[in-house]
Amino acid sequence: MVGMANKFAQERVNAAGRSDFSLKKWYLDAADDQGNVYIGYWVSLRWRELRLHGYQQLWHTLQSGVKTQGGLTKQPPPAWQSDNQLRWQLKTAKAVWDSAAHGIHETLMSTDQGDVRWQCTQPKAKANIQLPLLSFTGWGYTECIDITIPVWELPFTTLYWGRCHTANHYLVWMKWDGVMSNNLIWHNGRRSTDWVMTNHLIKGSDFHLTIDNPIPLRQGRLISTVFSSFDKLIKLFPKSTFLADEHKWYSQGRFDTQTSSEPATIIYEVVFW
Repeated sequence: MVGMANKFAQERVNAAGRSDFSLKKWYLDAADDQGNVYIGYWVSLRWRELRLHGYQQLWHTLQSGVKTQGGLTKQPPPAWQSDNQLRWQLKTAKAVWDSAAHGIHETLMSTDQGDVRWQCTQPKAKANIQLPLLSFTGWGYTECIDITIPVWELPFTTLYWGRCHTANHYLVWMKWDGVMSNNLIWHNGRRSTDWVMTNHLIKGSDFHLTIDNPIPLRQGRLISTVFSSFDKLIKLFPKSTFLADEHKWYSQGRFDTQTSSEPATIIYEVVFW
């Protein structure tokens, strides 16, 4: 069945020049310096005659660890309440992000098969999270990504992503390797490719970020984590769609420049294919 799905997808690409695959994904997060973390995903997918919607919430506390909740059900997407405030309202959650920086927009990839368009709607925001068993305020981040390249055709072998917030700074970084590669970072809105990364340090020309004592939020292949209970769904797509190995962490760290040193709240991940 996987072979037939791949053949069908390729035939559609050959006939139309571009795939009819379309994935829209919102990612929203918040974290404070007490170990409280919230991550929300909202997804809308179209492929062939298939239409799917889904969502997931992940939250973490030092006392109870990681909890998740979600499913393949249609939920309202995040919506702007004003030019600066984004809100996501679910039956079990209410979350609000008030912008503290201007958004970033970029086409990250463009091929004959499709595009990856990224809108970092709020690279830095003040977040207020209200769940039945957890309420907190902290620094937050939101983005919306539109992918028209079939995800099993993305030319990655490794993807690194992260965000860091302090009182006066933010970082957003993306690095990927594979058939195509790139090395991007934004410091307070300034885009650069001049930076290096190790397991516990990100260093640019005028800053360095130290990552201390990372706490795992999710680790493992998507087929055994996010999609572990969706056997029927998995059979509809090429198997490689769900084999990405994702590792996501939360950390408190230190952001240093030539003139200041500030505590930093960090969420970051690495994905292997």
